[in-house]
This record gives sequence, C-alpha cells and structure tokens, in this order.
Amino acid sequence: MASELTESFLSRAPHALVPALRALPGLEDVLAGLVRRAREAWPEVGLDAEAFLAHVAERLPSTGEAREVLASLRAEDLFLAFACARGEARALDALDAHVLSQVGTWLPREEHAFVDELRQLLRQRLLVPVEGAPPKLASYSGRGPLGQWVRAVALRLHIDRQRAAPREVPLEAAPVALAERLGVDPELAFIRERHQEDFRVAFRAALGRLEARERNLLRLHHVHGLSMDAVSATYQAPRSSVARWIARARERLLALTREELTARLGLTPDELDSLLRLVRSQLDVSLRQLMTD
Repeated sequence: MASELTESFLSRAPHALVPALRALPGLEDVLAGLVRRAREAWPEVGLDAEAFLAHVAERLPSTGEAREVLASLRAEDLFLAFACARGEARALDALDAHVLSQVGTWLPREEHAFVDELRQLLRQRLLVPVEGAPPKLASYSGRGPLGQWVRAVALRLHIDRQRAAPREVPLEAAPVALAERLGVDPELAFIRERHQEDFRVAFRAALGRLEARERNLLRLHHVHGLSMDAVSATYQAPRSSVARWIARARERLLALTREELTARLGLTPDELDSLLRLVRSQLDVSLRQLMTD
C-alpha cells in the first residue's frame, strides 16, 4: 500500500489517536489487511481504498491502544455499510440478502405483512439521509457485527412504532368512520343507511384482495405520510416506478371495491358510480381511517 494512503488515513483519524497510530509498527500492512478483507468479503462491490480507509479513520475512537483498536474492526461489515451509504447497488443487494432478510427472525411473533412493512421502514431509516445529514448506516463504526447493530436499530424502530406510530385497526371497525364521511353527501345518505353493512364487507374484502406490497405502499404513503422520494429510497426503485405502483394500488383497490359492491348491492349504475366517485375523492382520508386509530 502506498504511503500516501497511510497519510490520508492519518489525516482523517481522531487527533488524539494519531501519534499512537503513526508509531504503530507495520501500520501500512494493517491498513492493507483491512482493504484486503473488505475486498475478499464483497468482491462484487467496487472498492475505493482511499475513500474506504478515510471512512474507517473517521469512525475510530479517540482513545484506546492503537493496535487493538484496528484489530477489533470488522472490516467486512464496515465496508458493506460504507458502500451502502454511498448507494452502491451491489452492496445494497448484499445488505438485503445478508442482513435485512433476517428481520423476521428478530420478530418471530409478528405477521409476515408487518415484518415486510418494518423491513421497508428500516431500510429507509438506514439509507435515507435526513436534513442533509448522512444516512444512519454511515454511523456504524465496525466495532461489533453489523447484523447486531442493525437488529438494535430495528428493535428500536419497532418499539417506537408500538408507542407512537399509527396502528392498523380491525377492519370491521374502520368502515363506520368511512361511512360517516360518505354521509356528508345527502345524495348518498340513503344508500349508506340501507347498505352500510354491505359496504363494510365489500371494502374489507377489497382491501384483503390486494397484494401485501400494494397494502404496504398505500400504508407508507397514505398512513405514514412518506413522500414519493422517501418511498422510492425505501424500495430502492426509481421515483417514477414507485409513483406508478402507488397509483396502480389505489386504482386496484377502487376496482376491487366496485367488484365487491356490484356483487353485493342492487344499486343502479348511476348510484354505484356516484358512490365510487365519493370514495375516490375521500380515499386518502378513508385509508387513514381504515389503517390507523
């Protein structure tokens, strides 16, 4: 390893630790070993040695025995986190496959749909910069396994959601509030009063027929209030694709609701169209009432 890389590393390390690092015999070999371990662990991910070592240096503690500090670093995990924070596609795939895929094992009592939603929220928490600050994953220092570090973030996110985030209410209870919204239109008051139970069952059935990803997209955007850009970062997909997915999920929910209503209610086409227009106009509010307290 060229000495300029060592000097670059030292220039980014905590000032209090630099004298001990500079005096460490074989420092260049130690740094070369960190780079080699990172490269061997993730050969498919491009590695900029100088940038990676600068990242390592900036996350060293300011105290401690220099050799032990460097020896304790998990170079493989630290490089994966570094590459993910930079948005490297293959690193992000590896994070999904080797770390985020474990969310279900951390929360074995939760339903699959909830785990999938939490995984998406965790991905956003780890990878999306907030107010110009680097993404949270960039703060991982390499002292301890990355999986355990991410697990701690996931469990904290789960606790926070349990305490403060909106939660899904029983489907049989939510349409009452939705029906009240429908009742503000005098033309539909009679339909609501006559077919309230049918409508409740139809809307519940339509929502249940959506795919898990469709429900998660609607929940993230309409309930949690994530912007298209935030959902795009969560799913690691172009904003235009996410916008299409959400639009299709909404349209599919409306279409399925129409199918269910058509099968259950003896309304005229005009009455059904009028009812569905109001449902469409109140969809944001309706979804919040359906999926939150």
